[in-house]
Amino acid sequence: MWGLKFTVRNTDSIYTVLSQKYKVIDYMYPVDHYRKGNKIYIVAVHVLEGDEQEKRKFALALKKHRKTKRCEHNGAHLVTLIAEEEPFYALLFAAELYHPTPVVINGGYEHWRVGSWNRALLENLISELEKWKNKFPEFTLHSLSKVELSDIYFPKIFPQLPEKQKLAFRLALRHGYYTWPRKADLGVLARQAGVSVSTFQEHLRKAEAKLLPFFAENIHL
Repeated sequence: MWGLKFTVRNTDSIYTVLSQKYKVIDYMYPVDHYRKGNKIYIVAVHVLEGDEQEKRKFALALKKHRKTKRCEHNGAHLVTLIAEEEPFYALLFAAELYHPTPVVINGGYEHWRVGSWNRALLENLISELEKWKNKFPEFTLHSLSKVELSDIYFPKIFPQLPEKQKLAFRLALRHGYYTWPRKADLGVLARQAGVSVSTFQEHLRKAEAKLLPFFAENIHL
């Protein structure tokens, strides 16, 4: 299996434009796509991270956008049906590709991981995306290499976490709290979350208490 990692600044995608405007992070997972007439319809699941009011603004603006044909919204979760016209979307969401993780959309940039049995398909995707400078003014190729299926995203198999616990755990992961040597302390993370150190620690410990048994079970401890 071949894996491709790249980052692109996408000025065409409504997800990306709105995530930058409202300063939210959109974890977008493609579910399906189909072609009807000259448009490509994309079904996706989204999990939003950020200020609660800004997430609501994001969802409302997305619902009202002309590209949006369907949008179900429940808290930080959305399911969308978006109609796109540009042909590169057929390549990004091709049936021959699989998506081991969500597309992370943040600050106008999309961070993609895709895989395929066919290396040539991924090479063609790279060359095509590099041609669309008017839509993708920045494109960074991180890797194209053989991969193992060791990091697959299945959102429903993980325990449900309250939003504050989820935010604490994501901040800890993103800023290297669990690395060695540790890259961030609780004080830094608490300031980013806008809470006291004791409150942040409580949220993080509760999240860990729910998540760690899952991981222990799945590695047969």
